[in-house]
Amino acid sequence: MITTLVNIEKLILTIKINDRVIDGSTILDEKTKEAFKNLSKYTRDSLEKETKMNSYGLKCLENGILTYWNESINPDTEKFWAELKNNGIDYQRKEPLRLALNKNRFRRVDQGMDARKHWTELKKLKEINENYTSKEIEQIDNIIKEDEKRRLDILKKCLAKNEIPQTQYLKFGECMTYMGNCDLWEKNFSKEEVEELYLIWKNFKSK
Repeated sequence: MITTLVNIEKLILTIKINDRVIDGSTILDEKTKEAFKNLSKYTRDSLEKETKMNSYGLKCLENGILTYWNESINPDTEKFWAELKNNGIDYQRKEPLRLALNKNRFRRVDQGMDARKHWTELKKLKEINENYTSKEIEQIDNIIKEDEKRRLDILKKCLAKNEIPQTQYLKFGECMTYMGNCDLWEKNFSKEEVEELYLIWKNFKSK
């Protein structure tokens, strides 16, 4: 019971840190911030209403708060975990960058987009330079560049053939999302080419 109470206090402090980072974020839009704050309120309300919170229920609430911070790659994420550390909160962190280093690729397209958008800023942070060697930072640079090149090559090939191979449809969609989310259209394609890619996507028919 004492352990549960300690973990509840730990989660309550984590929620406060979560809300401070969300409020100060310049990355998240207002709608997303509101969704995060609603989750915080739900978690606080659950902790207050449940007089006999068991370890499983508490773990579920912890996971609800920590999922985004365990999956995202951006300065807000580094700030969140740094504040937890400064407050003696010892949740185990999952690090997408570390996993990318181990696999030499990003596990998901959203993590690749995060890294592409924020890596220039991230690699200047103290937390990144303390957690990764110069060689690892260079490797992450290369993983990001190769991820972008691979996605660009897929789109270029589809544009040249004026079709999406049956086995590439989902990957094509990821590549389109990647280019748009990372503001890479103008760098790599003309306006007419972008329109053609969207038309190819729209007209795709599975066989």
